[in-house]
Amino acid sequence: MKIGTFARKFKLNPSTVRYYINSGLIVPDREGGQYVFNKDCIQDMEKILKYKKYYFSLEEIRLLFFLEKASRFKDEIVLGVCADILKNRRDKLIEQRDQLNNIIDDLNIEIENLPSTPNKEAEDIGIVYSFIPFLYCPYCQIPLKLDSANLYNGGIQKGLLWCECGYKATIDNGIVLCKDYDDETPFKAFENVNSIIAMKQQFSATYRLLISQTYLYMYNKIANKLEESRHIMAGPFTLNFLLESLEKLGEDHIYIIFDPSLKRINKLKKYLALSNYKIIFIAGKAEELPIKHSTIDIYIDDYSTTNSMFTYNTFNTEHISPLLKNNAEVVGIFTTYLNSPKSINNFKQSHPGFDPSKMALGTLKHHWSENGVRINDVKLIGKTTPKEIHYPQDEIGEWVEVHGYRAKKISKKPIS
Repeated sequence: MKIGTFARKFKLNPSTVRYYINSGLIVPDREGGQYVFNKDCIQDMEKILKYKKYYFSLEEIRLLFFLEKASRFKDEIVLGVCADILKNRRDKLIEQRDQLNNIIDDLNIEIENLPSTPNKEAEDIGIVYSFIPFLYCPYCQIPLKLDSANLYNGGIQKGLLWCECGYKATIDNGIVLCKDYDDETPFKAFENVNSIIAMKQQFSATYRLLISQTYLYMYNKIANKLEESRHIMAGPFTLNFLLESLEKLGEDHIYIIFDPSLKRINKLKKYLALSNYKIIFIAGKAEELPIKHSTIDIYIDDYSTTNSMFTYNTFNTEHISPLLKNNAEVVGIFTTYLNSPKSINNFKQSHPGFDPSKMALGTLKHHWSENGVRINDVKLIGKTTPKEIHYPQDEIGEWVEVHGYRAKKISKKPIS
């Protein structure tokens, strides 16, 4: 029997068989420079697989083979040694089994103590009354008129927002629907991108760790700004910062989350439905947001500018900046691709209009600066490793750098 047939018999790779040969566990004959496996080799391979099933190490298997082959199990001392080896393995497995049973019992308790399925529906969350004074026409910057309002549980569930200039938006199930919102997201770089959480799960463990470390940086940069009630905005295409940090940020603020995709907004609303937080959900593009200028105290750029560039070939800073108060804080996460030209070009497959040359930290700084926002702190959190795939468009041998940044709105006019 040649090595290929022998390997297939045991569902192994030939390289694995050669490893056992080099370890001295299998001793085939050689004919014409090729290995030939006999009945003894088959029996030895069966024993190796049996011992591996018992979780013996290679050294332990080698010792058992030596004892058996040296004594043919006809020596009482050898039999005693073999019995002790087997008993020790059995006792360790019993100990591990008991530990696993204890862990399983603890997990059952955790499952039983999980909150029960909520009765409160996501539709119960509406536009809180305190935000009504900030509902402005994005074009005329005058208060919007509200007709046919349906009020429930401290918020507006349904209604029509309009301006004499022709701007209209509706409120349905507590969500503001701008005129040109999309059902599906225009950001197509990931599978199941509408689920938000699943999108992050497509990143490698290394990339997820870098994102979590950047989130900590972002939170620490605004933590001292949270003592008073604030307007905090995130979007579009926001990732997981608010989902992971909302409890730390607190209940005293009004949160505005917007995205061009209604499906994505509904997902976010579902995730956050049971919180006691005041959240304004808006389905629409940045230029259509019915929000009074100089309203936002803190803007969370959670891959929003990055994903806007991938989708629209622009950072959206010109539309977000007017909504920020003077001295408003901006904290964000940004990924640079200087060492991954092939990876960043792969984004063009889902977004043909994307220009990779614009995807640079210096370009982001320029666009924010042109709209009165100055980036005053950038921290390189870390970089991915070149030996694994970290996101769907990634190429082996390339790596990206993940940065956190902090900025401040200092002027309504471009900085000279």
